[in-house]
Amino acid sequence: MAEWFPSEEQKEGIINHSYVSVHEEMERLQRELNCPDEFIYDFLEAIRDHYSPTSGFAKIRQSLKINPT
Repeated sequence: MAEWFPSEEQKEGIINHSYVSVHEEMERLQRELNCPDEFIYDFLEAIRDHYSPTSGFAKIRQSLKINPT
């Protein structure tokens, strides 16, 4: 599998937008739930695990040819 790198345009556009959006959502979640940083950390870890190359979700995406490796 070839290693993938985002372009500068992607970094400055959609990737930066996504980062800001996720950050704002985590801030909102923390404000509304008054939850500790550890909850946010674990929450983001669960989302990260969803995209692990060895997860069941990754296998489904590969079988559906969504983001194949």
